Amino acid sequence: MSHFGPDEAIARIADWEDKDVRWEELGGGITNHNYIVMVNGGPGNPGGGKYVLRVPGQGTDMFIDREVERDCMVQVAKAGVGPAVVHQIDPEGALVIDFVEGEIVHPETMAGRPERIKQAVETVKVFHTKAVFKNQIKIFDMLRRYTKIARDNDTPMPPELESLLLEMETIEKATAVNPPGDVACHNDLLSENFIIDAHGKMWIIDWEYGGMTDPFFDLGDFVMEHPFSRDEERLIAATYCGEMDEGRFGRMMLYKSVSGVWWGVWAMIQHTFSKIEFDYMEWGLERMARAQSVVDDPDYRTWLANA
Repeated sequence: MSHFGPDEAIARIADWEDKDVRWEELGGGITNHNYIVMVNGGPGNPGGGKYVLRVPGQGTDMFIDREVERDCMVQVAKAGVGPAVVHQIDPEGALVIDFVEGEIVHPETMAGRPERIKQAVETVKVFHTKAVFKNQIKIFDMLRRYTKIARDNDTPMPPELESLLLEMETIEKATAVNPPGDVACHNDLLSENFIIDAHGKMWIIDWEYGGMTDPFFDLGDFVMEHPFSRDEERLIAATYCGEMDEGRFGRMMLYKSVSGVWWGVWAMIQHTFSKIEFDYMEWGLERMARAQSVVDDPDYRTWLANA
């Protein structure tokens, strides 16, 4: 897997055999190696196109089933909010998808902009209601599986992470009381996975963690990944629910903590195995701090009681 790169992937695509295919590295990924691929000079030329080639990073098979990823992407493309899958290269699980031209959103261009926040939530509602994935995810079972992987491989487990893992048992019990039905969730709604095209349409990319699960985990993950004010967090819940629902708001906030812990454990595993040049330790500690902020919030006990 470590020697499988863009040239090897492109050589395996029969449709491109007699075409002018050029690639360049696309930065920003911390799970995969991503490349922009131009075929015959790009769109507008005979046989031309512009694509993203996604080559799995080393060790990601511990987290990601590439057939699951492909199914999620196919379904969200049908729902109209994700780019189409053009090629899949097996057994490596590399994917070629349509390139979405547009503005990549960042934390500072999402937070502080109520209309953009509402657009993001409405876009999430599209795939929550229109897509159905094959993959089923039980959030706390998944967290336990990640934690076992971490412990079995002697990855760093900072003290703050250990204490948060104990708190997850309390949140698991609270969220089991009044669960909504599972829906098709993205589960990795960081800002850079939102793209706004020239027509103002919002697209969502990177579906390798997708699955059917609690919609308020998806929203909690979205909240965890952005520096939202409390008013903005409440706006997200009210937009999603159609009106303010204090119980569902609390559920979302509890899952904000769960998401931070999940990604904290994930980061410790990546710190141990990934060959991508990225400071997973610092990134993971930051997610843990965001998780802790929920537990430390004066309203935490209320959220537990009403989730």
